[in-house]
Amino acid sequence: MVYAHPSSLTTLPAEIIYEIFTFLPPSSLVSLCRTSKLLRAHALIDSLWARFVRENVPFQPHLNCHPAPSWRDLFISLHPYWFLTRNKIWFSDKAHSGGTMTGNLAIIRYDPRRQCIEGLRLVAKHGVHSFESWEWKPEVIIHTFNPKVELWADDPLVKIDPGCYAQHNSANEEIMMQTGYSTGVKSMVSLCHGLPPHLQSNAMALWPPQIIPVRERVRNESRHLFRGEGHRPSSLSDVSENTFRIRKWVEFGGIGAPLGAHIGEDVMTFSTVPDEYYTPTKERPWQGIWVGDYSGHGCEFLLLIQRAVNDSSGRPKSAFESPLQHHYETTYGNGRRPLPVEEGEDGSCAGRLEAIKLTGDPNVPRGEYTWVAEDIGPAGLLRIANERIFKGARVVKSLGHSAARNFRNDKFIPSQLIMVDKNTLAQYWEDFGHVSFYQRVHVDDYLKTL
Repeated sequence: MVYAHPSSLTTLPAEIIYEIFTFLPPSSLVSLCRTSKLLRAHALIDSLWARFVRENVPFQPHLNCHPAPSWRDLFISLHPYWFLTRNKIWFSDKAHSGGTMTGNLAIIRYDPRRQCIEGLRLVAKHGVHSFESWEWKPEVIIHTFNPKVELWADDPLVKIDPGCYAQHNSANEEIMMQTGYSTGVKSMVSLCHGLPPHLQSNAMALWPPQIIPVRERVRNESRHLFRGEGHRPSSLSDVSENTFRIRKWVEFGGIGAPLGAHIGEDVMTFSTVPDEYYTPTKERPWQGIWVGDYSGHGCEFLLLIQRAVNDSSGRPKSAFESPLQHHYETTYGNGRRPLPVEEGEDGSCAGRLEAIKLTGDPNVPRGEYTWVAEDIGPAGLLRIANERIFKGARVVKSLGHSAARNFRNDKFIPSQLIMVDKNTLAQYWEDFGHVSFYQRVHVDDYLKTL
């Protein structure tokens, strides 16, 4: 006779079982629910499921599960889309209007009032500004920059309601969203699966571009607007938590109107930036999300990355290996050695600063460098500003990226980066005789809901 022996797990004290379960992912808890009544009871302890929600919305410390009856119900109702709120900041290849050069920057957060995941565009406009002459270059007129950055709540990009996945129960299907208030405008969200690095090539259209450091990339070109199943995951285990897509179109209804006619259909591909590349640290205080003044093009958002000087990843070789680097030696060198680091100065003014556009314009699009300062340390230091408007700021060598309309004839031109403070930068474009300002965007300020 064969006797059934109790599982070694079920013989453990309840508090030990609980402690073990705190290390398990949701899929494992679901599996344990199918094994025995005892383990099911432990796997359904609500505090275990509260952790899954809270780790995806860590910036809402006072969150509760209301109006859902439990944390588990709340988690399941919006699964598998919680990665959208965990990564919080997303940028796309196309604008909301379909523009292929401008793109979107969005904040995705959980709204506890409506128990939904909502993504809103981050927009900026020029505030009140004044004109000042520059003592160091009297022929240059400086326009001050006071941007107003806000979330555009009238027309959400993403709105995922409770239970939307349960209605389809397939990672391969697109989910209809109730976004915006424009009559006839429809949108659907779809999950993606990442393209393995060994299958990527320079000839492929990928999102995001290689210069932006991300964990995963996806194909960004499809004759059939990504309708093929190969563009979407076959199972939940295949889902990318770093990319997703939105399909938008206009559909006119009414008596006698054909159903399902999609007019102006387009697809936006979104990606996120790992927070270690935009979160300032003691060693890399300049990195972050910034907004810049691009004059007639309006305000544009940038990703500033601070790298070690010898870190060649993402480096625009075509620019730095060109004769442009000799421009600084002839213009600013005059036989003088670079200025030394001031006594007592910390190591934050070291390394290379790369400014990459997250939103762009018809000249230099999203996903391209707007300027690069090769070395903000002693080797790149030109002077310490003494004029009133920039007094005490480091001025370092940089190269600005310019192009004709539609990104034709792009080139890197001599410029100077003026490091006003940790939240303000300015770029003097020598060839244009123009100064652009940049302000840091504090992303966490836009994660709060009413």
